[in-house]
Amino acid sequence: MKSIAVIGAQWGDEGKGKIVNYFARDYHWVVRFSGGANAGHTIYVNNKKYVNHLLPSIDPRTESLGFLGAGMVIDLEQLIREIETLEYDFPGIGSRFYIDPEAFAVLPWHKEQDRLLESMRKKPIGTTGKGIGPACTDKVSREGIKLYLLEDEPALKERLENMYTLKKELFGGRLGMNPEEMFGYLLSLRDKLIEIGVNFTSSIDLSKSFREGSVLFEGAQGVMLDLDFGTYPFVTSSSCTVHGVTSVGFSASELDAVFGVIKAYTTRVGSGVFPTEEDSSIADTIRERGVEFGATTGRPRRIGWLDLPAIKYAIARSAFTHLIITKGDVLSGLDEVKVCVAYEIDGKEKAVPSTSHELFKARPVYRTLKGWSSISDRAFAEYIQLIESETGLQVSHISYGPGTDEILKRSELFDR
Repeated sequence: MKSIAVIGAQWGDEGKGKIVNYFARDYHWVVRFSGGANAGHTIYVNNKKYVNHLLPSIDPRTESLGFLGAGMVIDLEQLIREIETLEYDFPGIGSRFYIDPEAFAVLPWHKEQDRLLESMRKKPIGTTGKGIGPACTDKVSREGIKLYLLEDEPALKERLENMYTLKKELFGGRLGMNPEEMFGYLLSLRDKLIEIGVNFTSSIDLSKSFREGSVLFEGAQGVMLDLDFGTYPFVTSSSCTVHGVTSVGFSASELDAVFGVIKAYTTRVGSGVFPTEEDSSIADTIRERGVEFGATTGRPRRIGWLDLPAIKYAIARSAFTHLIITKGDVLSGLDEVKVCVAYEIDGKEKAVPSTSHELFKARPVYRTLKGWSSISDRAFAEYIQLIESETGLQVSHISYGPGTDEILKRSELFDR
């Protein structure tokens, strides 16, 4: 397959980074098309752990290249730290990353705004504090900094002065740097990126390379956190569906496959509705076994049973062609496992919600299955078959550990 996408089908943290890293060895390009440093994709290379918040999850041992698309909001300082971490083990890797100059910058002002706004809310959203929301707000209100301004210093200086004037009116003197300091800060980051070999190249200029080679699109967060279709307002500020690939000049219809990644259970970080959430001791057991703590924030993740109505909603919103299951091994050893197969909404049973708002009113309808001692057991195969029959999609791969190679094709597992 020349072009595929790997998308989170739940509330993020499904293990997409590992799945992308697994596929990346067979692709020339790995492309992040949305989101910012609020995402955390954990990969293992030569048994060493790396957490990418911005970098596409390329396999450093191959010749694959990474592209950060125009739909992203990029914290340049964080990006430099991630590249330098990889440079320690893979010298020269910075030159394998490309950034679209049409992408927007996340500024220290945005991070401070994020903290201020969260502290002012009567009911906090539970943001990561990485400045994503304010950066996207500036993008939409036409106040933001596109990265191509780093090469137009007079225009950059003027834009920063205009931004600061407005922000000072709104937030007083609580934003730290003045415009001159911010100007110097951004130019120093630009120079550092150039020094370590990062390329600023438009997706238009790379279009031929994308289409003549092979490209893997790496989603951020999950469909249930999508700005348009997630459980608003407890969502992120950008596109989490496959349709975000338009920011790189692609259409979802051009892709050969769209893989929706789901855990064998469900997790969520931060506030917001969570129909299958468990608050019993079983949640603590799953959290500890699955090491369910945010890659970006370190916060303990909320734990719940697998939610098939939410997954079917995600399938409808993001045009998945296959599913990939992660962490089935985490549930090994439980006597029984519950699966939400429908919602009760306003007294009526519903197999899939029509809108994200219906999740706020949903009561889960569960089916209880026999547990399994390992993913090789017949009971686990029946669990997978239930997912497939309910969703109408085949599970193509099953991940059973944190390592990149700890993954099996469906046929490899069940034929054994």
